[in-house]
Amino acid sequence: MYRKEDNIERRCLPASELRFDTSGDTPKITGYAAVFDQWTDIGGMFREQVAPGAFKKTLQEADVRALWNHDPNYVLGRNKAGTLKLAEDDKGLRVEIDPVDSSWSSDLMKSMTRGDVSQMSFGFTVNKADDDYEENTRVLRDVSLFDVSVVTYPAYPTTTAQVRSAFQEKAPKISDIEVEEPSNEFNALDEAIRKIKAKEELTEDDHRALTVYLPPPDPAASQSEDETEPVENHSDEDTRDEYERLISEINNKLYDI
Repeated sequence: MYRKEDNIERRCLPASELRFDTSGDTPKITGYAAVFDQWTDIGGMFREQVAPGAFKKTLQEADVRALWNHDPNYVLGRNKAGTLKLAEDDKGLRVEIDPVDSSWSSDLMKSMTRGDVSQMSFGFTVNKADDDYEENTRVLRDVSLFDVSVVTYPAYPTTTAQVRSAFQEKAPKISDIEVEEPSNEFNALDEAIRKIKAKEELTEDDHRALTVYLPPPDPAASQSEDETEPVENHSDEDTRDEYERLISEINNKLYDI
């Protein structure tokens, strides 16, 4: 069944919750995809915790995959195939994966053994939750689980657009927050450089902004002695060309072009 990705939320767990076990006959990836009754900050918007029993129904019905970096092309295990075991206990949602025998999974397990990869994320949608918009909290009571994933970089704990908008309604509006205005000096310089590139006419303010960072333009500098004209005879186009030359020289020095 097709699921719209925007509706799936993802959460991550600390490194201590994911382990690579080689003590048995076959290697296993074990840990907890979720821990009950622990508050987690969700992007500064609200705090969230998973209540015991939140996975009870989905574990009886869902077809869940264990993935590598949430990529459906890299399936480590699947509960319907018996290669992924999921169960709730007093701590949370316990995961046990019998990883597929492949070159990429072998590389993953080597990285886990070294400690390079040590975190897990899980994807779900919410069926029932207690939302408290006064306290900015959410307690997950019933969820549908789609995947658990070993990850290199734990993703930001993403929420659906509907959840974000609901909690952000109580967040401070931009008009209520003091924002430091960008320097007018830099704004003027950017505008002057934009006009040069667009070959628009430069104003006195543009010239003033440019001379703060560039030496005064001398259009005669690029001419031979025979071609040198009195400064008062130089046109705005000559001045513009000199600014372009100066900007190019500075860029070349900065970036070693």
